[in-house]
Amino acid sequence: MNKNRQTVSRAKAPAVILLTVLTVLAASNAHAADASAKAPANKKKLKIVFMLGQSNMVGMCNPITARYLIEPMYIPPVKAAVGKSRYFDESYFFWQGMSYGYGSEEFNDRGRALLEERKASRKRWRQLVYGNFSRNPTRNDWLPEYGPAPKTGKKYMYPFLDMKAQAEGIYKRMGEHIESPENKFHPKAAYEELCKRDQLIAGDIKRADNIFLKNAKPEDFDRLAEVLKDKAKRPTSRASYAELLRKYVNMPIATRTQISALGAVSGQQTDHEYTRVAHGPLSVGYGKSTNMMGPEYGFGITFEQLVDGPVLLVKCSWGGTSVMSNWRPPSLSNTETPIEKATRQTANKAAAEAAKKAGIEFKPKQPQSGTGACWKRTMAHIRKVLADPGKYHPDYDPKAGYELVGLVWFQGWNDMGNKAYGEQLVTFVKDFRKEMKQPDLPVVCGLLGHNAWKHTTFNGDVNSGMLYAARDAKLKGTVDIVNTVKYFPIELGFRNSVQAACGKDSAEYKKIEQVIKRASSNFGFHYYGSAKFFLLAGDAMARSLANLVKGGEPTIHAEAESILQPKH
Repeated sequence: MNKNRQTVSRAKAPAVILLTVLTVLAASNAHAADASAKAPANKKKLKIVFMLGQSNMVGMCNPITARYLIEPMYIPPVKAAVGKSRYFDESYFFWQGMSYGYGSEEFNDRGRALLEERKASRKRWRQLVYGNFSRNPTRNDWLPEYGPAPKTGKKYMYPFLDMKAQAEGIYKRMGEHIESPENKFHPKAAYEELCKRDQLIAGDIKRADNIFLKNAKPEDFDRLAEVLKDKAKRPTSRASYAELLRKYVNMPIATRTQISALGAVSGQQTDHEYTRVAHGPLSVGYGKSTNMMGPEYGFGITFEQLVDGPVLLVKCSWGGTSVMSNWRPPSLSNTETPIEKATRQTANKAAAEAAKKAGIEFKPKQPQSGTGACWKRTMAHIRKVLADPGKYHPDYDPKAGYELVGLVWFQGWNDMGNKAYGEQLVTFVKDFRKEMKQPDLPVVCGLLGHNAWKHTTFNGDVNSGMLYAARDAKLKGTVDIVNTVKYFPIELGFRNSVQAACGKDSAEYKKIEQVIKRASSNFGFHYYGSAKFFLLAGDAMARSLANLVKGGEPTIHAEAESILQPKH
């Protein structure tokens, strides 16, 4: 019996083994199929975006001020729009009318003349005072009828200079100019435009809330603020701070976007910010410090929702830099643009005449030369990243490769007054594309939003220069501009005006103080360090670039026509 059983078992053994092998193979295939279903069928190319600029790109904004994105816009009382100090002071809304008021060419000329008259008055009296105090031993022009000479130093000199301008009737004429019927942008008209600002960008605000805050409430920010007050719970790293923001106010950490940052960024500490670097998943904290951000956060979170595959942001930014010198492209290393040359020659001619009149030696201004240091550092960093993309993004697949999808440029503060900015920017873009071997690389420029009024959108050398570049025959269609002017929170600058109109002890003054405290992290500079501004601007930049990448037409040309026509 046992023998027969053994015989039967041996006879069946090959069949059993075969069945077992088939079962194992089937299970293995099923597991492989399941794993294949979970893994991407074809890995996407790594999309690389370059983000370059100066301090506004660096980012000095505390993300906790994003609370202002979900709160009603502060509307100052109308009387604050016409409240003014005794002397001209552009921190008062009323006095800003000297810069943003406009009318006929004659009216505009009078405004410019008044500003120049004030400038000349201050220069004249300062020279007289300092001459008397032997700053310039060859001068001794102070006369008894001028009254007692003030002590030197800003504390004493500024009130003295204002008093003299007031005595000369300059400030009285300035006030009359602003309130003139010829002024098409009286402070009351400016106030009316201010009151409608958030209504005009309501769609952008709602979208930004959904993307970056996911309907967080003010009380969520209150709880976050309490945690940050506790030293024991206060985050000590970028990752822990980002996680805290995600936990309390829903600010996301990117899932497919990494960032490599060089320059003024909190990261690997070195002797100078020029060589600081930071890499990792995109989150808040890639600004000047680990609790700050710039436009890269808003850009990256939105951009990864608009494109397929992994994204790598390469951000290079340093404060106080210009395209005229620090970012000067190689093609301008030994030459000047036509406007640059003409401007320098005109300035030298005027300086030579002034020096001759004063009897002093004239030293002409020399042409800019050499490729900018920021350009060199940026190119070196980009080459390092492109040589080993997998080091900077864990989802990089060498077989799929990478593609350079665009450049975001947010710079210009140090080029205000640079009449050749447009020409230099055109050359910068062309040289950058040549370096990247991408002749049609999409480019998005962010306007400087500090002018903040619709009719001033393209005023100044920088903003008009960006429009010049976007309209260049060889760039048009591949360069777009994001209008950040409409996102600038003008109302946060009303503190002095509210004080003048309502008094420092008023409920209204206390109200604006609280609003500024919640909405601003860098009062007076860098868009007030307002997360509301940077999230809206970053989101708009991402949508602009995604549109260009998909073959869309730049939107700035139609917008510019609507703003510039009719010309003021």
